[in-house]
Amino acid sequence: MTAVAGILNKQGVAIAADSAVTISGPQNRKVYNSANKIFTLSKYHPVGIVIYNNAQFMGVPWEIIIKEYRKKLKNKSFSTLYEYKVDFFDWMKDNKFFIEEETDSFLFFDFLSFTQAMINEFLKRKGQKDLQQDLPPFIDDYISNEIPKHKKLDSLKSINKNRTLSELKKFVPKILSILNENLNTNFKPQHIENKLVESYYAYLTHDQFLQFTGLIFIGFGNSEIFPRLYPINVSIVIDSNLRYKDDEENSAIINNVNSSCIRPFAQTDVIDTILQGISPELNYLSSRVFVNFIREFTDEIKLIKNMPTQVLHHMENLKIDKYLEKYQNQFNTVVKQRYVQPLMEAVSQLSKEDLAEMAESLVYLTYLKRRFTMAEESVGGPVDIAVITKGDGFIWIKRKHYFDPKLNQSFFQKYF
Repeated sequence: MTAVAGILNKQGVAIAADSAVTISGPQNRKVYNSANKIFTLSKYHPVGIVIYNNAQFMGVPWEIIIKEYRKKLKNKSFSTLYEYKVDFFDWMKDNKFFIEEETDSFLFFDFLSFTQAMINEFLKRKGQKDLQQDLPPFIDDYISNEIPKHKKLDSLKSINKNRTLSELKKFVPKILSILNENLNTNFKPQHIENKLVESYYAYLTHDQFLQFTGLIFIGFGNSEIFPRLYPINVSIVIDSNLRYKDDEENSAIINNVNSSCIRPFAQTDVIDTILQGISPELNYLSSRVFVNFIREFTDEIKLIKNMPTQVLHHMENLKIDKYLEKYQNQFNTVVKQRYVQPLMEAVSQLSKEDLAEMAESLVYLTYLKRRFTMAEESVGGPVDIAVITKGDGFIWIKRKHYFDPKLNQSFFQKYF
C-alpha cells in the first residue's frame, strides 16, 4: 500500500511518497519499505510521474516501463502536460515488447477477482441463501442496474466483443472449480457460464477498477506557466487494448482562479482528516447517528396519546433520507468554509520549501497513524520528496538510493 501527497500552487508542485510495498501471497502478506514511487518522466524537462497501488503492469515493474519511455523520449518536449500523458499511453499501446506473449494468467486472475467481489456483494445483500437458485438472477440485475451506473471506458471502444467473450469462456471451468470449493456449491459451466462472462465483460468496458495501478503525471508543458496534475488508473491488456481511464475527479490545474490544491492518493484517510477537520469515518458515523436519532425521535412522537390523524400520517410518510442529505450538505458547507478554504488560502502562499515540508508531513502523519494503532503498517520507510518548478525543473528534496552515491559517481555522470 501507499500514501502519496501532491501539493500545488503557483510556485510549483511538491510530491511526497512513502516507500512501503505490500506483497500478498496465498497465506500471508509481507510489507517491504524499499519501493521507489516517484520518477522523472523526462531528464530534461519539468515533468514527473508517480505510481501507487500495484507496482507492476502485467508482470513488469512500472519502474522499467517508465525508464524505457524516458529513454525513448530523450530531450523531446510537449506544449502541455496532457500531451506527455497521451504520448506515454500511445507508446505503451505501440510497444508491447515489455508484455509477455502469454497474458492469460493476468486476465484469469482479474476475472476471478471480479467474480469473487460480485459474489461477496451478493452474500452481503442477500445473506447465505441458495446460491444455485439466487445467484443467476442477482447477476442479471447486476448487469442491468449496477454496472450501467458507471461510464463506458473510452480506452476500450475498439474492443471486439465476440472475440473477447470467446476468450473469457475458457476461464469459466477453472473459476467455477475454485468457487465450488470455497462456497461448497456445485455450479456447472452450462448453468452460469454466459452470465459470468457477460458480467465480467460489462465490468471491463465500464470505469470500475478493482485492481489497478495509479499513475500520476505532474509538472509543466512548455506553454504552461502553472503546474498541473493528471492521475490515471491503469488495469490490464484485453483484446490488444490497454484498459485505463483518466481520474478526472482528482486532477488538478493551477490558474488564476484556482491558486492552490492538495491531492492525496492511495491511503487518504489521515490526509482527509487534516484537510476537512474530521475523519471520513467519523463523518460517516455522525450521519448514521443523526439518522437513528431522527427515527427514534419520530417514533416517540407517534406514541403521544390523542395525536391527530393527519400528524400521524405525516410522520409515517416522513422521508428521513431527505433530511440526512440536507444535514450532510449543510455540514459539508461548514467544513468547506471553516477548514478547507482557509487552508487552501494558506497553501497558495507557501514557498517551494514549505510545499515540500507539508507534503512530507502529510505522508509521515499517515505513517504515524498506522504505526501507533493496531492497523497494518502499510505506510512506512523513507519518504521521497520532489519539487517541480517551471524555472528549476525537477528537483529532488529527499531520495533514497539502493546504492551509496559516493561509491557510484559514474551513475550520475552517465545520467544524461
